[in-house]
Amino acid sequence: MSHSRRQFGFTLIELLVVIAIIAILIGLLLPAVQKVREAAARISCSNNLKQFGIAAHGYADANGKFPYLRSGGGQNRHTWAMLLLPYVEQTGLFNAYKNPITGVSQTDGFNNQTSTDPAIDAARNSAVKIFFCPSRRSPGMLSPIDVGSTIMGQPSDYAACVGNDGTTPSTGMFQTVNSKHTEAGLRFADMVDGTSNTLLLGEKHIPRTLLNDPVVDGVIFSAGQGQTYGRRAGTSNLLAIGPDAASNTQFGSWHTGVCQFVFGDGSIRALKVSTPGATLAALANRLDGVPVDLD
Repeated sequence: MSHSRRQFGFTLIELLVVIAIIAILIGLLLPAVQKVREAAARISCSNNLKQFGIAAHGYADANGKFPYLRSGGGQNRHTWAMLLLPYVEQTGLFNAYKNPITGVSQTDGFNNQTSTDPAIDAARNSAVKIFFCPSRRSPGMLSPIDVGSTIMGQPSDYAACVGNDGTTPSTGMFQTVNSKHTEAGLRFADMVDGTSNTLLLGEKHIPRTLLNDPVVDGVIFSAGQGQTYGRRAGTSNLLAIGPDAASNTQFGSWHTGVCQFVFGDGSIRALKVSTPGATLAALANRLDGVPVDLD
């Protein structure tokens, strides 16, 4: 006796329907996952800025004034980032630059960053996580120390606010000056508008096409290129509206719609990229007397 047996399984149509449903679910879930990742990256970025704010205050407590912007112009001059290393749990890295090394010349009290000595090379290439915004990149990416140089080192996604225009001495919490650079650090009394109303550090704009470019994204410890370690904010330097905006010595982030800053009092605020230039100028200028309401 023959018995008929039914074969159980999916028909082609049923299989296509299942695949379509899975594709729809993935399409619905991906934006949510991306939003969660971006939220986490933004929190990590704001925490970096918070640590820099605490470090700047630690430096001010120890030295009676905030860090100076740079020790002068040139590849072997150092920046505020070098000065804050001991206050962000990087004393070992700071000492690698500070302690004399046989055969290595020093500039302004620190070993020359262009040295090819293995100890300096290792220090320059150190991947210190606090200098990187995870929305933009991960630690490990290196930049040239200057245009045409083969010397590579650690960049940063953060820059000091030097003020609202190109005047010298500048109007920000970090001053650009023409002489006596190491004496340009400012005291609390110099913050006429108050530290809570003045920008300290922020996310610097780096267009996607210029990531690790020596002019806008060089080695953060070196004063070879001004845009690497300092930026302006104001009517002529609006916040970048996104990663593809043209470079203009301005602040900007790869977060959606905002750019994050640490203010002089250590507070963290995310400013909308549409923030008016006049508002930015008032925040960047420590002594203009212009009140700003960000609420």
